[in-house]
Amino acid sequence: MTVSSPAPENAGRRHLRPGSSAFIALVAALMTMTAMTIDINLPAIPALAEDLGTTLTLSQLTVTIFFFGFALGQAFWGPVSDRYGRKPAMLVGIVLYVLSSIACTFAGTIDQLLAMRFAQGFAAGAGAILGRAMIRDLFEGPQMARIMSLALAAFVTAPIIAPSIGAALLSLGSWRLIFALLAVYGLVLLVLCALLLPESLSQRNLRALHPSRLLDGYIAMARNRTSLVFGTVVTCGFCGLTIYLTNASAIFMSAYGMTAGKFGAVFAVVAMFSALGNLANARVVRHLPLVRAIGIGVGGAAAGIALNLAVASFWQPESGWALVPGFCLFFFFFGLIVANGTTLALQPHRHIAGAATSALGVAQTVVPATAASLVAASFDGTARPALLTTVLLLAAGGGVVAMHCRRQAERAG
Repeated sequence: MTVSSPAPENAGRRHLRPGSSAFIALVAALMTMTAMTIDINLPAIPALAEDLGTTLTLSQLTVTIFFFGFALGQAFWGPVSDRYGRKPAMLVGIVLYVLSSIACTFAGTIDQLLAMRFAQGFAAGAGAILGRAMIRDLFEGPQMARIMSLALAAFVTAPIIAPSIGAALLSLGSWRLIFALLAVYGLVLLVLCALLLPESLSQRNLRALHPSRLLDGYIAMARNRTSLVFGTVVTCGFCGLTIYLTNASAIFMSAYGMTAGKFGAVFAVVAMFSALGNLANARVVRHLPLVRAIGIGVGGAAAGIALNLAVASFWQPESGWALVPGFCLFFFFFGLIVANGTTLALQPHRHIAGAATSALGVAQTVVPATAASLVAASFDGTARPALLTTVLLLAAGGGVVAMHCRRQAERAG
């Protein structure tokens, strides 16, 4: 059963116009809750390990445990927003984010920090999943891919600036300042959303939280071949991203001896190429079929990681900067994979956009977090395990898309 969202909710208020620059910026900021929360803390991982008297491997788990909480959050916030609306769910999620960030600030042990990072990830899932669901509510096809690319391009501002901010806060005092800043960041988002965010859901599903309905998104995604294929390639792309995020501080700071400041500079350079890739994709989708753009993205991303694998294996440079060009290539082409793959995976499911977005979000979080955890556990003081795993996963994703296209061509012939 569905009911129309109440029109009076927006009456008399000045909300942002969907598709406007301000609307895209706010949605991007909501989607950035995840990236900001992860990336700002990366330079502090060695420091918090020392401060809390734990190992580097356990401190790296502050990244992967966040992703597991994030996965559970995505499974929760999508159906809840189908039932109660995107905006109310978003506001509750942000409140929980602020509270968990404050709790992280006062964590006394690594166990307490890991528990609060899980809660923080759960809450941050609201921003990521509902931001994409709102785009899916309001836009279709290539226009949806374009808006998604523009939002992701703005979204990448966080990886550009967050590690440098984290490094600066670390130099001022403690890693705890980082989580205090995240609490303030959440409060700002809460005010902006309450005042400016429009409700995008036209009809609320009163049965969205019924046990049978909770599985609808997963069943629909699994039964639809197009969703399954392009959901797989997006998941493989996110595996590369998560492996990079989880292992970057160990690779650049521990293996190559970079300071927190230099690590922030590396992150900024690499993230700039991710923003450029998403901006380029916003133009590419006007001229190329989305499937072809994805193929270009997978090939380019795999080439960048393969280049780094060759550098790390045969050149064995003394400076981590030697790996930056390959990572720049990966992140430039990453934008072509994610925006277009997400569009094609969700395209058939407008009637259950929240549940379908949750299903895709869970898959592209749990699988990458598991892969990244295994890579972190196998860290041998070099970048090779992370690079080899990433290139194999990209090859697998590209192979799935190629097989799908071949079958479609055979049917058409």
